[in-house]
Amino acid sequence: MTPDRKVIGRAWAATQFDRLRLRTRADVERRQNDLWRRLQPVLARTPALAAYAGRPLGEFPIFTPTKVRAAFADWNTLGLDEASVMAAAQAAEEGRDGGLAGGVTAGFSTGSSGSRGLFLASPTERAAYVGHALARLLPLDAPLRTWRIALCLRADSALYRDVGGAGRVSFDFIGLDTPADQRMARLEAFQPHVLIAPSHVLADIARRAGEGVRWPLRRLLYGAEPMGEGERDWIGQRLGLRPDPIYQATEGFLGAACRFGTLHLNEDVLIIERDPIAGTNRFRPIVTDLRRVSQPVVRLRLDDVLEPAGPCRCGSPLLAVRGVEGRYDDLWRWGDHVIPPRDVEDALAHALGPQQDWRVTGSAKGVVIEVDPAVAPVAVGALDGLLSKVENGPTIVVAPSPIWDQPKRRRIRWSDAQ
Repeated sequence: MTPDRKVIGRAWAATQFDRLRLRTRADVERRQNDLWRRLQPVLARTPALAAYAGRPLGEFPIFTPTKVRAAFADWNTLGLDEASVMAAAQAAEEGRDGGLAGGVTAGFSTGSSGSRGLFLASPTERAAYVGHALARLLPLDAPLRTWRIALCLRADSALYRDVGGAGRVSFDFIGLDTPADQRMARLEAFQPHVLIAPSHVLADIARRAGEGVRWPLRRLLYGAEPMGEGERDWIGQRLGLRPDPIYQATEGFLGAACRFGTLHLNEDVLIIERDPIAGTNRFRPIVTDLRRVSQPVVRLRLDDVLEPAGPCRCGSPLLAVRGVEGRYDDLWRWGDHVIPPRDVEDALAHALGPQQDWRVTGSAKGVVIEVDPAVAPVAVGALDGLLSKVENGPTIVVAPSPIWDQPKRRRIRWSDAQ
């Protein structure tokens, strides 16, 4: 189905207009309150939320993705059951027609925890998503220029293919199952202006780049996995452009980087409440999407770990965060001592260099670091320094270099195994 270019254009223009008129937090909150009022008829048609429609947001319960996924039929306004939507999503993933009635499409999230999220989008919602994303990710003069956008993800979807119908845009999807040498060949042939990929894919491209790439890159974006500052700098040196974060999940398009590379949450169309993480200055986001109709998202607490970044020099009133540094379950905890994933990343990247592969798992029993034996002593020294303040410091065990066995790279983990 051809995307509605008028809706894409209106969404792009509205986003640019909001960028100009939303200058303070008060402006953002007025905008959010207005959209929240408009959303109430949608909530009244959502079985899981109908009893709360018309109430202030704070009176709605806080939900979890697990709870929402367990009652799929109660969380959409189209009367669709999980089995039919699952079949449509699977068909789309296999390259077959996965459309539902009315042009609604279904798809899967990447599923880092082994449980893939299932999402719905109507043609209007997809077009609005494309317009909003292009406005947040590309410069103001984007409609006047030609763009070749390459996207490396686990699976394609109509949501992404619609980007290729948004004006002067060519789009190439490269699945994560594409062998690395073939991926490089396709990128070389495509010559992208924009490349969006998980962190581990950009790192692999950087290793294979030799003296660099000759692609006319205007924007390099990473998502789906954390990336430390050292790795961002190293990839930037290799590819000629420093990668910036994009925050995308089953729950929607949650954040994008400004021109200075700082990730800002999309509070022009979302309400993001903060669930503080004890012992840190981090929080888990509680997301309410103010525009989704087919599959509403209201007070959904995600397991991502975010750290406020303070005011950004770009001047945006949208909350700035220091990227998505990991999952809540990956926090290291020994008694009251909590170590966030970024602290582990920074310690090891500083000691080993950003190009080194490693994976480290904490548990009540200690820490296991999987790394090249040649640099193991350096890695152990870095971890010793990080753990020096933990009472009865955890033991550190070295294991062989990691073999990645999941769609997403998770370098820092916590295991509850005793």
